[in-house]
Amino acid sequence: MRKALTLILVWLGILGLAGCGQGAVFYGSSWAVVNKASDAGPISTLTIPTTGTGNLIVVGLMFNGGTYAIGVSDDAGNTYVSADAKAYAGVDSTEIWYAVNSKPGATVVTPAFANSTTHVEITVWEVSGLSTSAPDVSSASSGNVTLSNTPGPAVVTAHAGDFIVSILFALDTTFSGISTGNDFTDDFTTNGNGWAHITSNSVPAGTYQASWVTSTPQGEYCASTVAFRLAQ
Repeated sequence: MRKALTLILVWLGILGLAGCGQGAVFYGSSWAVVNKASDAGPISTLTIPTTGTGNLIVVGLMFNGGTYAIGVSDDAGNTYVSADAKAYAGVDSTEIWYAVNSKPGATVVTPAFANSTTHVEITVWEVSGLSTSAPDVSSASSGNVTLSNTPGPAVVTAHAGDFIVSILFALDTTFSGISTGNDFTDDFTTNGNGWAHITSNSVPAGTYQASWVTSTPQGEYCASTVAFRLAQ
């Protein structure tokens, strides 16, 4: 009898149903980028690979006009929310929006703005394995581009394995790629700007900051970073 009870407790411990007097909390083992797309210009929409079910959709926006985004939508009826990572440099801005628990079949993402813009840049990441709750943390910054290394805003995550997106809109300059040794992958250099996500899906909680190699001429920038938690 004692042996049988011991075996039961061992299995419960493995399954996370018993131990240390605390209730079990399950988290997804890791995230994975399913699809991504990017475009820029006098555009109003972005065509993306057809979305799947139950994923996170992250939308990075860069735009001019001294305005702000009032919403994001797609043709599958997903609900998008601002991640509260809004940055400004003159009349130019960056924002990040997201939709959780995606509906399948979306092929076009459309941002809406309070006032008219003449230039919009849109990048979308679809990611599996992420939480249906609000982001872990978000951050925004603006400043002046430096010649060899321009960092985006740092975030201090509270949870291991976060998916982190960072975007940087540089005025009057271009990026040649992510800085050597940086923790981020440069997904796109659309219109010479930075669109990156954390490379590893198993990073510990801590401070993370994307950084790009920049070239002359140098000017202002605005940037946004958001970290999303693993599924619970």
